[in-house]
Amino acid sequence: MNGMKVYIEFFVADNVIVTYLTASLAYAFVGLKTRRLRSAAVSVAGTLASVFYPFWIMPTPLIALSKVVIGIALSVVLFAGLRNIAFGTLCFFASTALLGGATLAAECMVRGDLGLALSSPSGLPYFVPSAIAIAVYIPARVITAAARKMRAESAFICSASVTVGGVTARVRGYFDTGSGLEENGVPIAVIKLVSFVRLFGADALIASHGKKRVCGVGGVQTELILVKPQEFLLYFDKKRNKHSDVILGVSVGGFRRNEDMLLPVSMLGGANA
Repeated sequence: MNGMKVYIEFFVADNVIVTYLTASLAYAFVGLKTRRLRSAAVSVAGTLASVFYPFWIMPTPLIALSKVVIGIALSVVLFAGLRNIAFGTLCFFASTALLGGATLAAECMVRGDLGLALSSPSGLPYFVPSAIAIAVYIPARVITAAARKMRAESAFICSASVTVGGVTARVRGYFDTGSGLEENGVPIAVIKLVSFVRLFGADALIASHGKKRVCGVGGVQTELILVKPQEFLLYFDKKRNKHSDVILGVSVGGFRRNEDMLLPVSMLGGANA
């Protein structure tokens, strides 16, 4: 009896951990912070169901179908009133496929049979299922967060056809929501020196209209070389806007983003031609 008690305790602990991580990852897929109370409730409910899996005397397809029904019910608990339940259910099953699938694959290796892996008590050492789930959960969360960030930032990416010194070039830009740089009321688009020279040539700097010192990240002072383009056509949100009043601020130090140019939010309003 004592041996059985230890087995049940560790079995329950493994299932609670794996199910909680599955719920948390599903919230990440949807774009929500983990609802701890709901995740805990789902962990308990899912674990209670898993305790009875070994006693289900059914063909493997029916066992799999039953688990799908339980998964849908758990998804309702997780996402009711928060997100579209159908989408939340898909995310929950995707999370289950990653975490539970990795554990199931290990079970199949031990059992040598999918039916036994689905219906029999775990053949893995205690807390190995939890370790497998954590090993998949951490990179999945990191990748999901990075993908969501890239998707959000893509809404601010643009391009511009810029003419300086008779040379026209296509410049990759990004709207910096924290920038309001202006010179006498004219917006300043900050462009990297290396990008400016590559696109327009070093001689284009001769026609500069002065310099401007600005405060960068952390209060660091940086100097911009001001250049007035002959033409500035902005392509953003499937529209083309002609800006007649724009100044290029050529930055020697550059900035961290991969784009060539940072545009101030004042240019989001459209054409000023």
